Amino acid sequence: MNEIVLLLLGFLGVFAAGCSIAFLLLGRLIDRFPSGDESNRTRSLSSPVETSRVSVALFWLLFALGCWAVLQESRVIMIAGITVLFAISLFLLTALVFSFAVLNALRGKKGGVPVPIGIPVIRITPAVPVPVAAEVEPAQPAPVLRKRYNNPLTDFMLDALLKKE
Repeated sequence: MNEIVLLLLGFLGVFAAGCSIAFLLLGRLIDRFPSGDESNRTRSLSSPVETSRVSVALFWLLFALGCWAVLQESRVIMIAGITVLFAISLFLLTALVFSFAVLNALRGKKGGVPVPIGIPVIRITPAVPVPVAAEVEPAQPAPVLRKRYNNPLTDFMLDALLKKE
């Protein structure tokens, strides 16, 4: 049983080393990403590089503590060690996912959202105002026929589904 636990700890260690390196590199990429006005930007403990370094250091500290606890003979300490290893592994995966999301958002913000070309826009309001009698109640706003998305694939599929022949 002890050999299997050591083998699993080795696999987890290799996986964690790769994730830690990727997390540190993503923190560096996010920190170096141009944000516009660099003169007002202050780099402190809350900057992405420093936060990722502190997070990885705490991860490896808790990883060592969890490995020690898993190798103990007491069932309660072993279960606590397994729980710690599982929790910090989920933390590292979550940190990686959020770092990818932040980097993707920064890249999308820099490039801007492209406007699809060739998709007709439906005009809801009439181009020429219609004269209204003074005693008539105010007209209800025209219902929105269809929400337009900035995705050419979605618009193409909606046009194909709503096409009446």
